[in-house]
Amino acid sequence: MARKRVQLTVDLLVDAVARLGLPPRSVDIEGLRAHLELPEFGGTVDDARVASALRAIAARRAFAERGVAAIARAVPALKAAATNDNRLAWTIRLAIPLLDDGRMELRIETVPDGAASEILDGMAERNDATWRLDGLREAVKAVSAQASRALRKPVDRLRETILADLREVGADAATYIEHMDRSLRSRQFRLGPNLARSLSDTLIPVRRRAKVVARQDSRLRRLRDQVGFGAYIETFRTARNLNRRIIFHMGPTNSGKTFAALAALTAARTGTYLAPLRLLALENYETLVERGLTAGMVTGEEVLGADKPTHTARTIETADLTRALDVAVIDEIQMLADPDRGWAWTNALFGIPARTVIVCGSDDALSYVRRAAEAANESLEVVNFVRKTPLVLLDEAVPLEKVEPGDAVVAFSRRAVHENREILVSRGHSVATIYGALSPEVRRAEAARFRTGEANVLVTTDAIGMGLNLGPLKRIVFSAVRKWDGTGERALTNSEIRQIAGRAGRFGHQEVGYVAATDETGIEPIRTALGGAPTAPAADTRFFVRPDFIAINSVAQEMQTDSLAEVLTHFARATFYAGSPFQPSALEEILEVARVVDRARLPIQEKFAFSVCPIDRRDEVSMGLLERWTQARAGRLTVPALRANLSGQLDYQERTVKLASAYLWLSRRFPETFDEVEAIRQMRSRANGVIEQHLRETATRKAERRSRRGAGAR
Repeated sequence: MARKRVQLTVDLLVDAVARLGLPPRSVDIEGLRAHLELPEFGGTVDDARVASALRAIAARRAFAERGVAAIARAVPALKAAATNDNRLAWTIRLAIPLLDDGRMELRIETVPDGAASEILDGMAERNDATWRLDGLREAVKAVSAQASRALRKPVDRLRETILADLREVGADAATYIEHMDRSLRSRQFRLGPNLARSLSDTLIPVRRRAKVVARQDSRLRRLRDQVGFGAYIETFRTARNLNRRIIFHMGPTNSGKTFAALAALTAARTGTYLAPLRLLALENYETLVERGLTAGMVTGEEVLGADKPTHTARTIETADLTRALDVAVIDEIQMLADPDRGWAWTNALFGIPARTVIVCGSDDALSYVRRAAEAANESLEVVNFVRKTPLVLLDEAVPLEKVEPGDAVVAFSRRAVHENREILVSRGHSVATIYGALSPEVRRAEAARFRTGEANVLVTTDAIGMGLNLGPLKRIVFSAVRKWDGTGERALTNSEIRQIAGRAGRFGHQEVGYVAATDETGIEPIRTALGGAPTAPAADTRFFVRPDFIAINSVAQEMQTDSLAEVLTHFARATFYAGSPFQPSALEEILEVARVVDRARLPIQEKFAFSVCPIDRRDEVSMGLLERWTQARAGRLTVPALRANLSGQLDYQERTVKLASAYLWLSRRFPETFDEVEAIRQMRSRANGVIEQHLRETATRKAERRSRRGAGAR
């Protein structure tokens, strides 16, 4: 009964919006109801009041997009974060020196008082960042002075403790101060009655570590720094010269964290978006173009858009670590922990040369991001985002025969996806299919079939966890909660479950997202994950890195060798010592390829390029082709376009697309050798078309054949 009454209030607002000449779908009706402070049912809706509320909401939204930045420039101590109801939550940041020379600061957050809040509300209502600006400055100054007075005693006690530590470490005081300052820059404390205890509890382990670092044997520390954080961080000279500010948009899927980051990116004079997938790079490149920006896209195999773009969307492996920018957005920052590709996020986090670096991802990455900010001596601000729609776990299993339109069934192997697909097609569903072996183009086409209703059910792997617009997806059904990760079968982590489950119930399409398992054994692991349980800490929390051309050349010259395998082996021994902050990113796989490319007479830089080419290293056919390509390069020959049989089986077409993509990737590095680019693009397009045609035809055909056979039998 209550549900019906709530819907009645919503209907009244929908009618009012329509009378004002606006499409109801363009308005956040629930947000409008909250703004008007209407009861959940039985409220009176007045068109004039609705119109006024819509104007106020629009003004606040416009103010959030442009006015906030203007205030931040005019009153640097003020910071704002958007809330779910289109309002702004303001805080005042204080920097309190702990040493007379200012080498160490304590950062405190407090809230504006009544006078400041009143002015800020007035600015938002008028969408005018200059309204009573001088009064705002005075109000913030008064709050800051009041907070400083309130903090005098706890800060004095902390200062005395630090001075005692400095006397204890003696000659290594500079090292202690440097470590403490890096740690303090990445932490903000909230002004309140528990501040003194919070300061003490937080800084006890930080001070202890600072003293240990200060007492380390200086010679050993220098040796380790040669291949440790110090040397690595300083290689990114452009980034180090910018005094970067890192902002972590931290939250689950469907919380608006990336949306907010993109708003900051588009408002900046120059910027870049770094994507985990070509699909996301393409989607956000199109967004940048739609917003009227001079935009470009760069991936490993192609360049699109303007010749001299102010804004770019890139796959993260192609990040430009030399050109200074205003804003950079690094998406899916938790990929730092990925053994295969984590090196690219490590490089971007330490090396992207932007004055403001916004990283987006789940809370699993917080410790990595904080350590990076401390090591690079940069400030870190964490902005928490919450999911916009509730996510509900069903208590009963949902076997495949109970799958409904709008569901996505998730498995964790290509074989399991096709088995699920066969079952669902036999039960009369039209099925869209997504898994990792499919090209980005096919995955996007299959997602579109599901999004538009041409297919009513989706079968997929965890490839849907990022980068696909799945629109009306209502429910995620896990057909397994274990996966093969390349070395063995393991349970899904809580973070992986949340990432996949979070795709259900997208804000603006569904009011609620649902999650289920096909059998009872899967329910409890999902319940634990959705309950917020953190993923168990990794056994190895070092940063993944991979050598670059400079490191390869340096080691090769030192060893006087042109063997890539020898150089990589030496690099591993020198860099990944016990206690190193680094671990190798898929180095064993690269070593296997290095032994193959070493057979060609090529400069070591070219061998390295072939060794990291995106080719299936587990496929003998692909590896054999790669070796022939290296020999052709060594012989100064051109490599002709691949010849493909378009009547081949699905796995053959998938391999064809991967090899074509590898050819295009190499063509950007060696255009004079891999020169039949257009022919390869056409071949890849035809192979993608064959794959998509197969998936479309078999989405319903088998069910139709079975139906006809059943009718014949009767």
